[in-house]
Amino acid sequence: MYNIIRHSHSGLMWLIIVMLVISVIVSLIAMFKKQETPTPFSKVIFQTTKWMVYLQFVMGVALLFLSSKVHYETGFMKSGTLRFYGMEHPLLMLVATGLMAMGLYFAKRKPTSFKKNRSIVVYFSIALIIIVMMVPWNTVLA
Repeated sequence: MYNIIRHSHSGLMWLIIVMLVISVIVSLIAMFKKQETPTPFSKVIFQTTKWMVYLQFVMGVALLFLSSKVHYETGFMKSGTLRFYGMEHPLLMLVATGLMAMGLYFAKRKPTSFKKNRSIVVYFSIALIIIVMMVPWNTVLA
């Protein structure tokens, strides 16, 4: 069970990074073309990205309880690895998930298409940067 969730979590990470990049590019194109209405393609891209990130977050929470890399014991903050997997990674991934959701929420309430797309570009870009920074690349690429 643990290995299935761990490998799914790692594999879905690549899809999420690609989907966030595609979402930012689609929003930038729509922003500069000054499209008045969002295309069905862009709606599908944004919603798919959102639900993939939510699924990834749920799998990450499950891994918090199942992983041998997370030990909440006295002095776990002194160990860089335990602190990263037990606090830094989950906290900042929660922030990235929240930023992405906020970007979509704020985009719905903007009056013009330019402002909607700008909101998505800003929030999705910040979420993408946080996600890329908090991926444990030494274990992913090993």
